[in-house]
Amino acid sequence: MSKIIKLTQDYIDEACKEFKDSITNAKITDGKINFTKTFSMVGRKATLYFTETAWMKMQALIREFTTEVGWHGIAKRYGDIEKDEYIIEDILVYPQTVTGATVNTDQEKYSDWLFSDELDDVFNDIRFHGHSHVNMGTTPSSTDLTHWSSLLDVLKDDMFYVFVIWNKKNDRTVKIYDLKKNVLFDTSDVTVKVLPEKDGIEEFVAKAKGLVEEHKYTYTAISNTSSATKSTGASPYSSTGKGSNYGVKSSDSKSGKTTAKDEKKDNKKADDKKSKGKKRKAKRVKYDIYSLYDDGIGGW
Repeated sequence: MSKIIKLTQDYIDEACKEFKDSITNAKITDGKINFTKTFSMVGRKATLYFTETAWMKMQALIREFTTEVGWHGIAKRYGDIEKDEYIIEDILVYPQTVTGATVNTDQEKYSDWLFSDELDDVFNDIRFHGHSHVNMGTTPSSTDLTHWSSLLDVLKDDMFYVFVIWNKKNDRTVKIYDLKKNVLFDTSDVTVKVLPEKDGIEEFVAKAKGLVEEHKYTYTAISNTSSATKSTGASPYSSTGKGSNYGVKSSDSKSGKTTAKDEKKDNKKADDKKSKGKKRKAKRVKYDIYSLYDDGIGGW
């Protein structure tokens, strides 16, 4: 929920009236009076735009550093001045010493960088500060809050400043302090958008998607085997497919009787089958023996 930054005379009068009302006829049990007044601006939202270049630079810093890292940015009001819109045009990295959980600056090196000739043209637009929290949550630490407060102390009444904390999971905390409009926008009040550039990454990806087609696979349905069962009488899992009469003597399948000629023929088939089985077994044994010999096992 957006909030006010400075107490105007109207807000002071409102707070004084509520305080007076709260203490009138109040009975104090421990000699203390507690009074809290929240100033909010319900329904007011802001949009924070990034140029594609600024966005890619910031995301690259977050992605490539395994430690925390800090950066400044060139920030301006965007579009209609009456709208709560801001734009980050570029990202600037300043001298710093970092760990997995801290960003520290050497004041002399930082001042030399900030007041260098290289930044003369953009000095007054350096109104954005961000840093990463790597894989940790983005809740501001006490050090973060102290740093933000010190920066706000030097801002003039017509200025604004944007603070962000980002991590690798794309979690973020955003604070926009607009002193001219006397409003603080918190994370839930801010929509972040990226403005595509001509011949930029978004345009490149859009063109690539127009040239790349995903192969479409077609699948053939397997026919239902139950129909075969109904027509032949055979089990769908049978390898013979001969139906329910399989095993009945073909010479007299209707009567179920077996003749002497059939028995003689069946006995001959059984003898031939046994003979072939013995030959195959002997052949396998012989092969196994020579396999052992070839491998030099067992002293053969």
